[in-house]
Amino acid sequence: MKSIFAFCLLFALTTTFAQSTEISAKYDKIGKFDRMGFATVTQKGQVGVINKDGKEIIKPEYDHISGFGKDGLAFTRKKDQVGIIDNTGKVIVDNKYDYISHFKGNHAVVRKNNLCGVIDRNGKVVVDMKYEKLVVEGNGVIKAINPDKTEVLIKPNS
Repeated sequence: MKSIFAFCLLFALTTTFAQSTEISAKYDKIGKFDRMGFATVTQKGQVGVINKDGKEIIKPEYDHISGFGKDGLAFTRKKDQVGIIDNTGKVIVDNKYDYISHFKGNHAVVRKNNLCGVIDRNGKVVVDMKYEKLVVEGNGVIKAINPDKTEVLIKPNS
């Protein structure tokens, strides 16, 4: 009798702890979780991001989302335009550029319609979109080439 009781108790404990809860059943695909606990998800061909608890951080509405950097920012692509989003789901830069470089210090080069400008980490344009080429140096210096091929140094507005 004791062995039947022990078996029933063991079975009850095992099934209680073995039960699981499905937290994200609505996605077509869930990618690998990164070191910060985020994973990309795909739903009807669109990409978003969830956290390790299955909470949707970024709604699946992008064509692509890069991994988050140490700064908590990721590049997004939607309809061949690039933007930036943070790991809370806040859009930092709308998907309106053809290209956005990685940040050097506080600045990144953006390109649209074959012209370049510079944005800061808040997405604010600090160098107008009127240059053929821009290079942000590590020391904050920005070198630009005008459409007439003359070169200038620029001090950002921020």
